[in-house]
Amino acid sequence: MVATTGILAMGGYGWLLVFRPGDAEQLTALAVMGFTALAVMVNPLIGFLLWIFVVPFAQFLPFDIRMPAGVPDLGYARMIGGFLVILLLAQIARRSRRLAPITLVDVAIPLFGFALMVAAVRSSNGWLWGVQSAFDAYLIPMLVYFIARHLVQERRAFAAFAVVMLAIGAVIAGMAVTEQLFGYSPFRVESTSVDYADGVRKVAGLLSNPAYIAVTIAIILPLGVVKLTNSQNRQQQMTLLAILILFIAGIALTYNRSGWVAGLLALAIVAMLFPRLRKVLLPLLLIGGAAIVLLWGNLQDTAVGRRVSASSPIDYRLEALQTGLDISADEPLLGIGWGSFGREATQRGFRLGGNIHVLPTTHNTYLNLLVSGGYFLLGAFVLLILALCITLFQLSMRFRRMGRRVPLYLLAAWASLFAYFIPSAAFDNFFAIYTNIVFWGLMGAVIGTALAELNDPMPTERLADPA
Repeated sequence: MVATTGILAMGGYGWLLVFRPGDAEQLTALAVMGFTALAVMVNPLIGFLLWIFVVPFAQFLPFDIRMPAGVPDLGYARMIGGFLVILLLAQIARRSRRLAPITLVDVAIPLFGFALMVAAVRSSNGWLWGVQSAFDAYLIPMLVYFIARHLVQERRAFAAFAVVMLAIGAVIAGMAVTEQLFGYSPFRVESTSVDYADGVRKVAGLLSNPAYIAVTIAIILPLGVVKLTNSQNRQQQMTLLAILILFIAGIALTYNRSGWVAGLLALAIVAMLFPRLRKVLLPLLLIGGAAIVLLWGNLQDTAVGRRVSASSPIDYRLEALQTGLDISADEPLLGIGWGSFGREATQRGFRLGGNIHVLPTTHNTYLNLLVSGGYFLLGAFVLLILALCITLFQLSMRFRRMGRRVPLYLLAAWASLFAYFIPSAAFDNFFAIYTNIVFWGLMGAVIGTALAELNDPMPTERLADPA
């Protein structure tokens, strides 16, 4: 009976693929979501890790259930993320799972979410688009933070999370290298421009933008350093070293300056905070910087030199900054609504000679928040950043006050934090949905594991680092 049912199901699915491909895609999405939801119910951690790995592929594969015009799609990221949150809340309500300890971040997130929704409902593109866009950009990643806080609370769970992060980072970096060197990318948004300049491709595989690709890799990079530092196995060390080299190559070959800054920040902060690496990485970074300065005359005519010295992107951002500040001066408190910069800036004459089919953007996350939601939204975001920094600092101090070694993964979180927030001033991270998911998932995992370790009576020095 099982074999007959399977044969009939496959036959029916094959018929749909040939004669009703649209229905076949919807059925595929339903099956994938059902399988992931089942995995979540059997083991929430495994289901979560499966989901976070598959999310970037969903827009290229038939994993989203398409809905009629005017109705938000039942996206894989939204549906499974929401299901995970509901499951965790139900377990907490039934007392089969404990609510994670409240931190400053948990207080700051609802404030930012409220300010974001105020801006979303005032969007010039309509409240439905505004709410959907804001939810995808920021609230889903912050739900991932909530999920990671409750599922990643022990060393094995963090180790599994780190492996998945390194795996997706290696996939993203490998695609960037392949696309830049050979022009091949199986997962690429067709509307993305192909070239930066002569001989320099604008890589966009999987995440649709070189900045998102490089910053995502840079966020994950410190985890690889932690695992390499802790590894005692020679073969594992060689594998991790190869992954880190792939990460650095992936960041470099995006030819994106904000991505380069993210990568350098990640390496520099890791070098400063990790005693074992300080004597190796810092001299290498200094030697590399000195070599670039000395050889700059020879590098100017290369692809790297053309990207570093390109002035048009800087001119655009400066002009966008001035336009954004002018718009903000008219609506300083609550802004003009989520995603409304493009239309308002165009009406004010910003970049009228540009692509008339694409509205301009701020290319600055903080400016976008200021224009969209005024000082209320930008202030809430800054408070969220401060809350995250204070929380990481407090956790480190608690380890020290208890006479215990600060875990390396907690130190690595600082490198990821700087690699995320500082480059965000050079691009709009509300388009970088998966980058946001990776960052907030990592922060949730780090804080959840650190709080669990602080409640562990066994001294940290006697334990292997969870990464």
